Amino acid sequence: MKIYIVADGEGISGVVSSDEMHPTGSRFEEFRKLMTMDVNAAIDGAFEAGAREVLVNDAHWSSLNIIYEKLDARAEIIRGASNKRLSMVEQVEGYDGALFIGLHAKVGHSHGVANETMVGPEMYEMRMNGMPVGELELNAALAGYFDVPVLMVSGDDCLAKEAKRSLGNIETAIVKYAIDRWTARCLSLENSHKEIKNKASQAVHRIKEIKPYTIDGQVELEIEWTSTAACKRASHVPGSYMKSPRIIAYKGKDMLEAWHGIQACLNLGTTAFDPLYG
Repeated sequence: MKIYIVADGEGISGVVSSDEMHPTGSRFEEFRKLMTMDVNAAIDGAFEAGAREVLVNDAHWSSLNIIYEKLDARAEIIRGASNKRLSMVEQVEGYDGALFIGLHAKVGHSHGVANETMVGPEMYEMRMNGMPVGELELNAALAGYFDVPVLMVSGDDCLAKEAKRSLGNIETAIVKYAIDRWTARCLSLENSHKEIKNKASQAVHRIKEIKPYTIDGQVELEIEWTSTAACKRASHVPGSYMKSPRIIAYKGKDMLEAWHGIQACLNLGTTAFDPLYG
């Protein structure tokens, strides 16, 4: 049994501040330790439940967060952010199930800790076939395209609610309860790790009953930017189209084609963001 782990940062145990989550932050090295421990707890749970191979994708910011020498030696890891065509689920094809560790709620729809989608202040909202989505649904749909089910998520209570609503009865490890975007009531580190390990183990045991999250037929992905300049620059991507001065969209024959188009729009559009005016 082969298990794939997406490792994000905002939903890591105890983490509540951008000073922790970003490489420029004053507490980033502490964050790296916390992220590594959460991922190791998930790896331990997966192997306990019978996994024979685990691949971790370090998928937060620069993708150089997990402390390489501290990673559970039974797992392999994808490090670095350059040219990952599937971004947070790079090389997910062929795995039996996925665990999403340290994820977060979608931007603007709850008070979830560090709620955002793909980027920071540039993004107002992302939609899939007209419905607001976050990284949870986007990456679950990409994994589902390759017939890989999401078995479990870890993060705050707002993420857990979104996961149950979107993906059904998967396992959810709640490590903190959001008070607002930058404040949470957190489990102790010991209890967080127990929760992650136990839910990862339970999820892998349930692998045969959890179905992939699939989107049939054509898929339209759209980004509503905070900046009209970002939208205009994103519109240079062939096949994209503006639905308003702030909304860029891309339609594909399936999820994979739509993702590749909107990913190009996202990467290009962010280059037009102004740090003062947005």
